[in-house]
Amino acid sequence: VIKEYGQLPQVECYPGQLNQVFMNLLNNAIDALDEQNKERSIEEITTSNYTIRIRTRLHDNNSVEIRISDNGLGMPKEVQQKIFNPFFTTKSVGQGTGLGLSISYQIV
Repeated sequence: VIKEYGQLPQVECYPGQLNQVFMNLLNNAIDALDEQNKERSIEEITTSNYTIRIRTRLHDNNSVEIRISDNGLGMPKEVQQKIFNPFFTTKSVGQGTGLGLSISYQIV
C-alpha cells in the first residue's frame, strides 16, 4: 500500500460512514488483485508488484479529494455501468452481497 497524503484541513464529516466507504473500496481493490492470482503460479504471485495507492489532496481550496486505486486488471465498460446498482456483484455466490459500492455511493 502506497500512501500519498497531502496536507489537509480538518473536515466536518461522519467519520464512521466515511470509514465504511474506504473499507469497501480497499476490500474491492484487494479482491481485484487476488482475482489476478487465480491462474498464476506461486512464483508468479510472489514476484508480482501489486499496488494499492491512497492519495489525498486539497482540491480548489474548498474540498478534499481522496483517491484509492490499484493496479488490477480493471473493469469492462459493462461492469463499470452497473457497479453502483444494489446487489450487483462480480464475485462468486457467497463472496459478496453486491451492496458495498451502492451503500458507499449513498454515503458520499
